[in-house]
Amino acid sequence: DTENILGGDAEEDAKHEAMKQVRIRRGEEIKSKVRSMSVSDLLDMIFGAQQERVSTYKIYENGLSTILLSRDITDYPALCAKVTASFSVLSDTINAAKSSLVEQHKRKDISTVVDQLQKQECDKLNFTAALHLERLRLNNSELGVGNDADERAKKLLKESIQTLQGKISLTVQSINESIDELRCIAVDEEE
Repeated sequence: DTENILGGDAEEDAKHEAMKQVRIRRGEEIKSKVRSMSVSDLLDMIFGAQQERVSTYKIYENGLSTILLSRDITDYPALCAKVTASFSVLSDTINAAKSSLVEQHKRKDISTVVDQLQKQECDKLNFTAALHLERLRLNNSELGVGNDADERAKKLLKESIQTLQGKISLTVQSINESIDELRCIAVDEEE
């Protein structure tokens, strides 16, 4: 039994190491590609990745809504894994573009805006994850039999959900401002 368990661990370690090597190789390929891209092309790459983020958030929200309607939260971890992988790739893509902007084009001005964007997106993802947890908790609370304590808990959860929705809204405004700033830079690049 111990040999099987150890063998399984060694096999898992080998799989993880192989996946890590693939990610490193892909990262190097992306870096190699972006080195030869113009500032305009790099900005377009960032805009494309940002659009994919919007689509990924829709998948995340629609997935949660489906889970809440079905009242079967067992699918939520798979949903989280799927969107986490997508957000990770998109973030890596934007970071590769940012690195090229600094290293190949000496555009620290653009890099600063991209850093803001990445921080804002990180905040939005954290607020969204917290919102999802509160919505799941409220859903679970509403499945129970109501009493005074449950009603108080539901009220607090609803207030927390509203607060998080407000934080997400403000963060989205900041993200849009950063994107607008990058669009202005892109227009200047094309002139």
